[in-house]
Amino acid sequence: MTTIGYVFLDVTRDALVPLMQQRQVIEEYAGGLGLSCDELLVEQSYSSTVPLLERDEGKRLLNNVQEGDTILVMKAEWVLGSPKAALGLLDILKRKGVALFCLDLDGNISRQTERKLIVSEGIAPLVYKLCQALSLGESGDHGAAIRAAKALKKKEGKYMGGPIPFGWIVNEEGRLQKDSEQQELIVEMIRLKEDRWSYRDIARKFHEKYDLKLSHEGIRRILLKTQKKKKK
Repeated sequence: MTTIGYVFLDVTRDALVPLMQQRQVIEEYAGGLGLSCDELLVEQSYSSTVPLLERDEGKRLLNNVQEGDTILVMKAEWVLGSPKAALGLLDILKRKGVALFCLDLDGNISRQTERKLIVSEGIAPLVYKLCQALSLGESGDHGAAIRAAKALKKKEGKYMGGPIPFGWIVNEEGRLQKDSEQQELIVEMIRLKEDRWSYRDIARKFHEKYDLKLSHEGIRRILLKTQKKKKK
């Protein structure tokens, strides 16, 4: 049975913990478990978002560990990555019978903890269930939640997102309401069009008079939408 310390040097340096500090913490923790750190692997070319199996040292670690081995790492986020990647990692370690201790969680997150004649679930099942829940949130269930939220917004008459139509604003309740100043401009657009002004001439006039940078196509769409609303 081998005890391996996994040292992660954050390539972004946003959460960099010096190698010697990680080594000291890992060795002290191993001693508290009655173990000694037989090997130290240093990962220093990847972001924590890259799955452990896709890193150089991480891949070597997972390929070489055997039943009864123990892995020690200072922070769970350095090996778990995304919820989906975390579930994959935990499944590999369970299948191989390897313990993974994350020091910031103070426990074995891949196997039940065994001490003498006492068997405790420890934190492993809790971590696994949490990763499952988060993984579902990343997949179809998350999409379903978004669709349900949009349906509720639509039912309540709230703004669904996207570009705000000219002549309208979103109020504090999240609903569209008329913008009085822009509505007056729309009325003027309608009057000019009824006087046989072209869309280009209307756009030019509004740019010169109001410094309103709308294209002739933008003017056409505004008037078309206004016309459709009047027919409803």
